[in-house]
Amino acid sequence: MLPTIEKYQAAGQWKFLGNLTPEQIAAFYPNLDVLVVPSLNSTETFGLVQIEAMINGTPTVASNLPGVRQPPLMTGMGEVVPIGDAPALADAILKIFAHPENYAGDPPAIERQFSPQANAAAYEDLYQELMKELGNE
Repeated sequence: MLPTIEKYQAAGQWKFLGNLTPEQIAAFYPNLDVLVVPSLNSTETFGLVQIEAMINGTPTVASNLPGVRQPPLMTGMGEVVPIGDAPALADAILKIFAHPENYAGDPPAIERQFSPQANAAAYEDLYQELMKELGNE
């Protein structure tokens, strides 16, 4: 562990939770003020962790990577910051803390939009459209 993190852990300001069960995760998200996804990896994809947080009413701050930025952009429940820009990351977190009402979103609508059934239906529609384009109805 890094010395800085050890200092905060010793002071009771930081705690590693380890792996959580699905039940623990469900109980965890509603206790967050904001979920931060400061990804640097350009191969990282769409962040389902953000959707899970948003369904529980928690806004997010995400790096401006193609997939990672999509949940806050699609839902309005967060901010997108330049990759690797720590001051912008801090500013976005403070912006959400200052005006959480601006990031409340519509958790039930988000849950419907990103449900497995909705995603399966969207893929089925896409496949049907592609089949029509290929003349294989």
